Amino acid sequence: MKIEIARSVLAIFIILVVVGVPASFVPAQEKPPAKPPRMIQVTAKNFEFEPSVIREKAGEKIQLKLTSVDRTHGIHINPFPEGGQPNTPPGLSFTYGDDCLKLKKDLTATLEFTAEAPGTYAFSCCKKCGTGHGRMKGQIIVEP
Repeated sequence: MKIEIARSVLAIFIILVVVGVPASFVPAQEKPPAKPPRMIQVTAKNFEFEPSVIREKAGEKIQLKLTSVDRTHGIHINPFPEGGQPNTPPGLSFTYGDDCLKLKKDLTATLEFTAEAPGTYAFSCCKKCGTGHGRMKGQIIVEP
């Protein structure tokens, strides 16, 4: 009887090892690395942004590298598309950043966002920078 119990215990042990051990050696499913954001250089100068029109695809992550070359400027990007319906959620999702990002002369500032929905999104200078301040505008066009 002791031999039968020993064989049963041994059989259970072998089953657990055969079934359980291979599972412990299977590598965990890793998520593919996140795609880095697309970097776009933007220059603020003489009452204009260059480029003034930025095109991207919905779902794309963007990193703006912003530099002012003549004086302090600022940038505000409207997260809601032009002509959007009331109560529509924002189409641009910002990783971090201020409502008005200050751009000091010869320093680079970074602004990251994800384009969640197609549409045209306005941006403008948000720091009074001189007589042409009102003309300092641009667009982000998010395509499907």
